[in-house]
Amino acid sequence: MNQNNCDIIASQLCKTNRKTKNDDIVLKQDNIIDITYIHSDTLESFESSIYSICGNSSNFYSLRKKVSSYIFSIISVFVIMFALISASIYEDIFKKIIFEFPFQWQLNDTVAILFVSFFFIGLVMMPSILDGESSQFRNLLQSWFNKETRRLKKLNVALDFLDKKTQINLYNFDLVDEEHWLWKVIVVAILKRFNNVNFYIRNDQSKNMYKRLKSFGILNIQIKKDFEGFKKCNVDTLLSVKEQKLYSLLQLSSSLIIEKNDNNFISLEMFEYCGRNFLEDTKEKSTQIISGFQNFINRAFDDFFFLKQEKSMQIYFTQNAKIKKLEDEQRRLSYHLRNHIEECVEIFDNPISLLILYYYVKDIVLDEKRYLIILEKFIDAVFKKQHYELIDEYWFKIANKMFDSSKLDNFELTNDSLYRKLSIESLDKLIFLFERNGHFNQALLLANYLYEINPNRYSVSICSLYERMGQFDKAYDSLPKTLEIKNASKPLDTQVRFFQRKAWIIVSQRKEQKKQEGLDLIFKLKELLFAHNEDNEPLWLWHFYNIKANYAEWDCDYEKAVSYYKKCLSIPALGAFEYGATFLNMSIAYRFIYLNKQNKDEDLITKCINLGSIGVALKDSVGDRDEMPVVLHNQALNILNKMQLSKEELNTIITMTDTGIETLNRTNSIKRLGMLLVENYLAKSMLLLPCEEIEQLLKQHWQNMDNNEHEQILNIYKLFKNNHNITSLNFLDNLS
Repeated sequence: MNQNNCDIIASQLCKTNRKTKNDDIVLKQDNIIDITYIHSDTLESFESSIYSICGNSSNFYSLRKKVSSYIFSIISVFVIMFALISASIYEDIFKKIIFEFPFQWQLNDTVAILFVSFFFIGLVMMPSILDGESSQFRNLLQSWFNKETRRLKKLNVALDFLDKKTQINLYNFDLVDEEHWLWKVIVVAILKRFNNVNFYIRNDQSKNMYKRLKSFGILNIQIKKDFEGFKKCNVDTLLSVKEQKLYSLLQLSSSLIIEKNDNNFISLEMFEYCGRNFLEDTKEKSTQIISGFQNFINRAFDDFFFLKQEKSMQIYFTQNAKIKKLEDEQRRLSYHLRNHIEECVEIFDNPISLLILYYYVKDIVLDEKRYLIILEKFIDAVFKKQHYELIDEYWFKIANKMFDSSKLDNFELTNDSLYRKLSIESLDKLIFLFERNGHFNQALLLANYLYEINPNRYSVSICSLYERMGQFDKAYDSLPKTLEIKNASKPLDTQVRFFQRKAWIIVSQRKEQKKQEGLDLIFKLKELLFAHNEDNEPLWLWHFYNIKANYAEWDCDYEKAVSYYKKCLSIPALGAFEYGATFLNMSIAYRFIYLNKQNKDEDLITKCINLGSIGVALKDSVGDRDEMPVVLHNQALNILNKMQLSKEELNTIITMTDTGIETLNRTNSIKRLGMLLVENYLAKSMLLLPCEEIEQLLKQHWQNMDNNEHEQILNIYKLFKNNHNITSLNFLDNLS
């Protein structure tokens, strides 16, 4: 047995050919035998399946067993007869000694004494015979009286008909301990017969399996952990009873509770909480099963492939997961969670956990304040974790659209609106979250609703929203002419944002007549930020250097702009949204450096495109629909400025600009729509695709653009008309 080669293979359970309980336990293909165990299998079913692939070995064993049984019976009869004869002879001699002594000693008396002595010595030595070398006699007796030993011997005979070099693959054998018949009979027989045995097990059982095989005396053991990523497979039948229970609990801890939901989010927080407090058989020993929960989650990722993770804190069911009907369990869990809402809200940090909690209890909570704390914690969690897309996907299903507070006639209709019940802090965060998702009109309604609370503060918010919608005049006019600055050791956030926003609107429009005003605003902003001894907020500094970089670009000093963007990247405690914007803006600066050089450096434009790709990925990771059209327009322009464009790159430009145009239509914004349209037109024209619809849209939108965007469109159109084979746009030719 020591010469066997045993491989312990983790995270490969999906390779089993057994998909249901009714499938064969043992499957033979060429020189490979697969054996898969599930918790409902019995030793009898294993024997039946194994003997089915061993030909006539079981019949031979039965015949040999009958012959050996007859031989053993005959020997037993002779032993018994010998014992009876010895007893009779002993009785006769004993009578002679007692009743006939002295008597004449004869030859037959000597034979009788020898006969009895031999039998007596045999009985005395019987224990030594049973424990003698190889214990063959004892094993023979044991096989006769012990059912398990007889089965092992029978299995050994059956396996003798198979080639020793046959590769044996054992699946799911880590489901039971070494005292189980699976190990005491099946594994013992297999390791004794075959040279190459592979154990396909759960990843976390590798060390335990290694120790177990060592105890069998196996010397050549290798642990293999080749993770190949997600596999489409069905391993439901391989789960243990405990794993089946945890699998059901995992489903109960998912967004499947939400009707008409396209996502199957999993909340690991709720999974662990319910495992500790909801499952009856774990309430008393919750401290002992934490590792069990974690092991099951790891197995769901690495062994069963039930789960996948695409974004931070967003875990999904895969297509491998079979959804069960658990209405009764959901009902019981709903009432359990209703009784522990406050505890759950305190524990849960993942917005998905809070979302699932809300849907569990929303229809059975009588005091609305109890479910409002769930929603407020949900808003706060989305805000902090930057999972902005959850607002777009779920919020309006919960709260509907924001009402227009200026229409007092609608007060009765909106009296029960959640927006009237949420705290001001939560509503303020919703303005930001609506903005990030491109729901500008909804954010404007909220800002107007809160305007009277702090006119200075919300005038800046309203200004920002108009700017996002590309309505620069409304944005500028929504701000007061002046803002009184009070003495403070550290400036107020409203003060900083006032100068940031006003300076940003001016640089965004590139209106020369307002440029000096913008520079003066930056100077005042600098005084605010750096005239005190306290720490500045990271976001304040990021906006300051970002605005400085844009003014440097306005002066065509792109190297200085890059240096400011690098300062933005060095500021800590920002999120993917801010860093993504910086990477994209830096790519724009490098694009202008590339364009202004007489000798075009292809490495420079490649660096520009790579930085832009990082920016797009970071923006997309937080579900940002606010600035994404502008991001896509700039990345498309980065690619368009390459000297040579492949068909694949042109198709990429079309895809990006189509997405940007579609997003602007959904968010009712026109910001950089003209640039997206002309970039889409140029790419399609170079691929000789139909462009009439895009041309018509560009012509219709022309009057809605400012002079800065007009100039940019004309410049890029002229560049491509001169350098590439594109279809002319007559209305642009007339303008130029």
